[in-house]
Amino acid sequence: MPIATHLVRLSVGVLPLLMCGGRAEAAKPEPPTHPSVGQRFVPSDVDWGRPVYETTFDDAGALECWRLEGGKRMGIENGKLVLESEPGGEKPAPTDNHLVCWLTKEMPADFLLEFSVRPQDRKRGLNIVFFNARGVNGESIFDPALQPRDGLFKQYHSGDLNNYHISYWAGDRGTANVRKNRGFALVATGPDLVVDAPPEAFQTIRLYKKGGTIRLMVDDIISVAFDDDGKAHGPAWTHPGWIGLRQMGHTTRCEYDHLKVFPLKP
Repeated sequence: MPIATHLVRLSVGVLPLLMCGGRAEAAKPEPPTHPSVGQRFVPSDVDWGRPVYETTFDDAGALECWRLEGGKRMGIENGKLVLESEPGGEKPAPTDNHLVCWLTKEMPADFLLEFSVRPQDRKRGLNIVFFNARGVNGESIFDPALQPRDGLFKQYHSGDLNNYHISYWAGDRGTANVRKNRGFALVATGPDLVVDAPPEAFQTIRLYKKGGTIRLMVDDIISVAFDDDGKAHGPAWTHPGWIGLRQMGHTTRCEYDHLKVFPLKP
């Protein structure tokens, strides 16, 4: 679907009404689409020659740097990382075998993450990237003092972690969203550029994070963007942290390849 069609979809529609205490109240409007959405963006300040982490998932040894929470399994097949959940019902439920797969190495505060991705069914599922994740008191996300996690979504967005997350693909929604956590604040939306790609295609996802500047690109086209001013939604997350790949249970199966994290130049 052309970018312009996606943007029309985002900009029109009737706000639903929510019942609260017997009164009908308008739902909060979605944030306006960032003006950079739809533009080609290859940042010039990435240190492409010195990745802080990279893998092509060519053998099972790559899994030593990853930790799975929830889901059915993680594995290596044909040189790809495969994450799977047990098939759930037609409508995903909060307890439906969701998963998060964390890169166990701490990443710098500012970075560019790159990976290729291919969902099993582009029309069914939802994938997320968590980034700059830390405990609310600055802990490692693996600190045993934090609450246990098993893939249940609220543990990651309204528990004892601070982070950003981007749902870059949502098969039945049509939008990519940026949320700021703890608290699940919807801070930016844009078109989903994964859902309408050819079924067999691997697409390249790039996530650029510098201070409060966040850009998510699909094949170099900005899908969603957010500039965190550190005021409207609390302080910007400018700390080093951890990166995680999340799949809602109805994704069922997804493949990943060529994952790299690059530092930014001073």
